[in-house]
Order: sequence, then structure tokens, then C-alpha cells
Amino acid sequence: MNKIKINKWGKIGILSTLAIGILFIAGSAMATESAVWTTLDVSGGLTDNLTLNVSEELRFADATGPSLARQHTDIGVSWNIDGISALGGYRNTSSGEHRPYVGVGLRLLSGDLNLDSATRLELRDFDTLRGRTELTVTASVGGVTPWLSDELFVDDSGVTGNRASVGVTKGLNDTVAVRAYYLLDSAIGDSTSNTHVLGLGLSVSL
Repeated sequence: MNKIKINKWGKIGILSTLAIGILFIAGSAMATESAVWTTLDVSGGLTDNLTLNVSEELRFADATGPSLARQHTDIGVSWNIDGISALGGYRNTSSGEHRPYVGVGLRLLSGDLNLDSATRLELRDFDTLRGRTELTVTASVGGVTPWLSDELFVDDSGVTGNRASVGVTKGLNDTVAVRAYYLLDSAIGDSTSNTHVLGLGLSVSL
């Protein structure tokens, strides 16, 4: 893996430039929808390299007057060694969708700035195969971890969506971390629709 060294102000400058780009896209998007997503993630080690992950996500429509629109429950395991991770899991949604999935993650760059990729294949309702690939840049600045990510969704019809986000994670102790982010969720088809998402999350490592 490649290692990079960048000073504090360089990290802030790079992340700020990318964040401004995402916010510019968000500002110019013809978006009329808004949402609030909240997530609770709990993970625990089964062995030295094997981790059990459980996640519950609530998606509320319309940030000005939230109402529950969708609920996701995930359970999976991940195997991690030397910057490579493999995962398998299952998601159930409040719409009744069953979604088994497998994936692989790679640490592409390591240092003052980290670059990670994650690719997942999902079998939606045991019928439709969808791929999703995400790139994430993270840094550590002043005791917090700012990050930027972009995720692309593809199925047999082509590109169906994109999610660009900018956020920050703060560890409260060795076990608990909180995060907040803005996400532009774009559904791509004959026409493109966009949703502005405010995200809040809590992670617990056991």
C-alpha cells in the first residue's frame, strides 16, 4: 500500500476543496426532496480478524417535518487482514425487501490521508443483482476525522444512482463514536432526481 505524508494545513486544504465541490454540486442540483437518516452500528470481534456487524437505519422523509419512510436492518461479518477486507451479510427493509450481499474493501492509500474503496454485490429480493462501489477519503484533524465519499450504483440497466457525502466522525472514547454528514442522493434513470440528506450516526465497538 502507498503511504502519503501531508501536513495539517494540506489535509484541511484538500478536504475543503473536495467538500466545496460536493456542496457546489448539491447547490446546483434541481433537488426538491430532503431527508434525515439515523444509524446505529454495533460491532464486536469474533476472532482476531473476524468481526460481527449489526446495523439499524431509520430514514425519515422531509427534514422540515420528518416522518418515517424506510427502515433497514443489517447483519453481517467482515474479515480483515493487511488492508484487505471481505464481507458477507443480509439486509431486510421495512418494504419487505430481502437483500443478501457480499463485498470486498481495499486500503488504497495510507498516511495522513487515507483512501479506501469498497465494492458490494447485492441480490435484491433474490432476483435483481446490483453493484455499488464507494471511494472514501479520511483524515485526522484536531481530534476528529473528516471524510468525503462517493458511491456509484449499477445494475443490468446501467448506472442507477450516486451518493456523494461529506461528514465528520468523533470518537467519544475507545468504544463509542458519533458522526454527522450531508449526503446528496441522486436517483438516475430517464430523468435524475436528487434528495438532500442530513445524516446522524452512532457507532459502538464491543
